[in-house]
Amino acid sequence: MGVFSDDNRQITCVYNSKDNTDKQTLAYITASEKSVLSLDISTEQITGTQWAELAERLETQLCNLINEKEIAGDVSSFSDSDCITILRENPSALKGAIVFTKDKAKLITNPSKVLEFIDADTSKISKP
Repeated sequence: MGVFSDDNRQITCVYNSKDNTDKQTLAYITASEKSVLSLDISTEQITGTQWAELAERLETQLCNLINEKEIAGDVSSFSDSDCITILRENPSALKGAIVFTKDKAKLITNPSKVLEFIDADTSKISKP
């Protein structure tokens, strides 16, 4: 069991509210009828354990969550501990919003890509 909720009806979004793309991603999710848990890393501290779980859910390494343009140095040479410190101390280093449910997770760099997490309610559409 991880530190984040595994509710099928909840979408979790870890984002930076100072990044316009991340804010747009959150707006898409909030417009859905699903329950949303949003964690703004510019105002809330995410623990090292939580960052490790996020990377595991995304099936990637922590260094792949960091936007290399925001830091000096070769990200691939950093340890997991270094990456956690970078993400905690510099929220703008996060490459994009991390969106997940119980069954899937994705690093969102294009807000419209989050639509795959929102089930369309086709029952309300009348058939011709």
